[in-house]
This record gives sequence, structure tokens and C-alpha cells, in this order.
Amino acid sequence: MLVLGVNLSHDRSACLLRDGEIVAAVEEERLDRIKHSEGFMIAGHFERLTKVIPMKAITYCLDAADVGIDELDLVVGNRPLRDGAVERLRRELPIRDKTKIRSLPLPSHHLAHAYTGYFTSPYEDAAVLVVDGVGSRIPGSGRIEKHTIFTAEGTTLNRAAGASYAPDASDVGLGLFYEFFTAKLGFVTRWGHPTWGMYGCGGYTEAGKTMGLAPYGRPRPDWGTLLHLDGDDIRVDVAALEKAYAEWHAADGDGYDPAAPESWNSQFAMDVARKAQDELEAAMLHLARRAREVTGRSRLCLTGGVALNSVANQRIAAEGIFDDVFVSPPAGDAGVAIGCAAYGYHELLRGSRRRHLASAGVGRVYPDDSVRAALDAVADRVEVREAGLDEVADLLAEHRVVAWVQGGSEIGPRALGQRSILADPRHPAMRDYLNIVVKHREPFRPYAPSVLAEHADEWFEMTVDSPFMLFVPEVREDRRARVPAITHVDGTARVQTVDAEVNPRYHALISAFHERTGVPVVLNTSFNDAGEPIVETPADAVRTFLNTELDHLYLGPYLVRKRDRATPATHPAHEPLTETVPS
Repeated sequence: MLVLGVNLSHDRSACLLRDGEIVAAVEEERLDRIKHSEGFMIAGHFERLTKVIPMKAITYCLDAADVGIDELDLVVGNRPLRDGAVERLRRELPIRDKTKIRSLPLPSHHLAHAYTGYFTSPYEDAAVLVVDGVGSRIPGSGRIEKHTIFTAEGTTLNRAAGASYAPDASDVGLGLFYEFFTAKLGFVTRWGHPTWGMYGCGGYTEAGKTMGLAPYGRPRPDWGTLLHLDGDDIRVDVAALEKAYAEWHAADGDGYDPAAPESWNSQFAMDVARKAQDELEAAMLHLARRAREVTGRSRLCLTGGVALNSVANQRIAAEGIFDDVFVSPPAGDAGVAIGCAAYGYHELLRGSRRRHLASAGVGRVYPDDSVRAALDAVADRVEVREAGLDEVADLLAEHRVVAWVQGGSEIGPRALGQRSILADPRHPAMRDYLNIVVKHREPFRPYAPSVLAEHADEWFEMTVDSPFMLFVPEVREDRRARVPAITHVDGTARVQTVDAEVNPRYHALISAFHERTGVPVVLNTSFNDAGEPIVETPADAVRTFLNTELDHLYLGPYLVRKRDRATPATHPAHEPLTETVPS
């Protein structure tokens, strides 16, 4: 059985299942090279923009399976608010039998998230907690899903509890609460009209920056409590948020202007980020406890856009509310395509097969002729030769920065050893060099470690496995000086554990680096420049490599370097470490 799932929200995406197993899944932004690939928008002016289904992603998935669109057994789509996926797909999808196009029952958006979170997990039963910004309109009332708790067992999900907010958005959910402060901090990917976006921010809010800035802030109990925890509900008055922020700004802002250069570098901005994060964590802990109470389950699947807040995830795991916690790598709306396909396979076609998503690398694997064509196109600018993992490990140990493109691309916002930039976590200058020179982003932002799974507990205060970089444990205190480039200001790190059976090639590279340095960790960040999506194709990889200050590109078996390149003066390799490998 072939089932296509389609996400028609922001971060448009498609996923193809064959007999319950993912053949391919991809976000449209990786293919059209437009960050978040707007397509369908859900607020204000966005309703009047071009509305197109993610045909590049759909075609990509069909090509990966080598099937035509009319060979599909089912197509299931989803969009927040009023949904309307079936009508849009029947109008625009070039499939002959339009009766194959279906949707989830209303309210559908949180259900789609729940299917993603549960059916990618290794559990046979679990509580599922969905927390995001905007869900579906609830038939009859017109209210909008805020957060929802499901009970999952076998192949069935049932709604156990939840809350909603009024259509006027005078009270909102946790996703929009966090977006409010992210917009106030000016963390926005800008596009379109300056007044577009939530809270008139002029684009997409970048919540990850707020999370990264928060540890620099101070606790501000004097600013009062913003979120009111009330059983199944968490209430927040948007007018009260505006009033509180205005009062903080008047008392402590000292002329703070989010539009000013480096506006984040003020104690006020840092305190605002800390306040938003502290309140979010308290609310997420409340919802997790509530999920345990109403479902009685010992395992939790956490999903929805707020589940990308890995610091809050860590708090839930560390509190021991559940025996185990799983967060799917595409927890945001990009993952809804997987949930749609899973719903179609299990509920509509009554399929019974399930397979845990052990790796996020569910993109297409590009053949060698595609790789060679991309390299041949720039032969006058690069030097290319085949090389083994030992050479790459040597480069990393010498503090060189290497772009790593291996296998199929990852679904979700994290690079996990398929489309990554890798570097030496030991060098104290590496973080600033990557932020300022290579990726052109704010210098406060941390970098993540990829650690051999068998050594993770020796270096980090692990509470759960973290294969998708969605938990933030503390770096063990006696290890922090060895890996300063991945240790955040508060002593934490957003860890990815690397298993030899799941990603053997990446595991072998880190093992080779471990042999050379005594450190079973590499610094891992997404392979993209500021403002662009993660690279997808070999041609994308070569283009971004040439446009940035990366030292090397390891593309399949080929090691690539630029001709006649002068290493920047601030490159960490100019000040090599002199430490020896511990015996």
C-alpha cells in the first residue's frame, strides 16, 4: 500500500509510506530553497498570498519510490485552522481518481501531529502531548486547538484532554506565547510586507534564538507570572502580555530597540528571553504531569512546534514524570506529512505494520553521477579526490571545518550527520569563528555535539537517549574544559547521540576523531548559510561550500577543497592546541 501525506501549512512537506514504512520524506524548502517555503499561510495578509501545494516535495517522494502518482492508494493532507486540504488537493493534485484524496477528521491538526509523534516512536503504548502555535478550528464553536493530550495504544489514538482558545486570539497557546516574546526581541526571518507575520513581526519568528539567548538572562520573579496553570488549560491574556512588556521596557529597557544592530546584546533582551523560557518550561512541566494523570501511561511522545524547544524537553525528561520521553525529529509542521500518511495507512486502509523512525535521514540518496556532475561543473574552482574517513578525522583534529554530505537528507530542522558542518569541539575559538565567519549568525548562539552513544554518559548528564538533538543535558563539569566549543554559557549542550547501527559511517568518523584526540565528540551544525535552508542536493552542497568560509567538503567519497584559498586570519587552525591524547 502506497500512501502520500502532504503538509499544507508553513514548512510544507510530503511523505510517502509503502506498507507503513517511510520511503521518503522532505520539506519543500529544501527543494525550492525558500526558508520555511511559505505556500499556505494562516494569518492576516498571508491568506491572500499564492497558495500552491508542495509539488516539488511530492514529486521527490514519488521519484524516490519510482512510482507514478496514479499508483498511490491514498493521499492525505492537512492544514491548520479550517483545514480545507481535500478541496485544495483535489483542485491542484494531478491524480486521476480524486476519491483517493482524504483528510483527518476535524479538529485535524493536532491529530496529525499526534500520529507523527507516536508512529515514529518505538513505543507500543504512550501518552502523546501536542503543543504548538495554531491548531484546527473546532467544529461548532470556532475555537482553535491550543494543546491536546492523546492516549495511544497499538495503532489507535484517542483524545484524552485538551484546551482551545477563542478565534480573536485574546488568549493563546504556548507556541504563540513564545512567539510574542521572540517577535519583541526581533528574532525574525523577514519576508513580504513589514506588517506580516504573527504580532506584525514582518516574517517568521525564530524561537530557537530566544531559547539560545535565555541562559544569559537573569530570573525575573519581579516581573510577575504570565501564564496561569489551570487543570487542562494554560491561560494567557495577550493584552496583559502587551501591558507587562510595556511596563518592563519602561522600567528596565534603557531605550532597548530590537531593530538596532546587536540589540540582543543587552541585559534587558537577555532577561526577556529568560522570562519567556522560564514560563514556558513551567507550563510544559504542568502539561506533562497532566498527561501522565489523564492517560496513566509511563511513556511520553512529545510533538508540535513547541517540542522543538529542547531545553523544555530536557526539563520534562529530568523531572522523571515519565519513564521515557520521545520527540520526533520533525516535531513541527514539517512532520505533519508523516502523520497524515500514518493516519491514512493505519486508520483508513487498516494497515497494521509499524516501524520506529531510528534515523531522520529519510531523504533520497543521490547517485554518484549526480555528485560528479555537481563537482565537474566547478572544476576550475575546486580540487577533488577520493578520500577515506581517516583523512576527514585528521582534518577535524587539525581544527579544519568540514562540510559533510552523506546519505539521504534529514527531515526536520536539525542536521544529524547527513547534511552537517563538522568541527573540533576542543578549540575555544571555534564557536565564535563558526558564528561570525562561516555561518554569519549571532555570536551568542551555541553549537551542538554529536557524541558516540556508548560514551554519552561519560561526557553528559544524560537522562534519556537523544538521537535527534532534542534534549539539552548538562556537560559533565569535569569535561567542560575539554569541549568549550559545544558547552553553552550555562554548562549545557544540545546533544545528539550517534549509534553505530543507525548511522555507521558517521559513527566511524567520530570514532576516528576519538582515537586521535581522546574526545568521542564532534561539533555538528546544519550545512547552510544564514537565512537559507539546509542543503539538499550535491549541487546545493557545492554552491554553499563555495559561498562560505568552509575549509573542505566531504561529499560521498570525495574530499573537496577550494583552489588558491587563503585561510581567514581568525581561523582556529592558526592557533593549534597542544594537548596530548589521554592514555
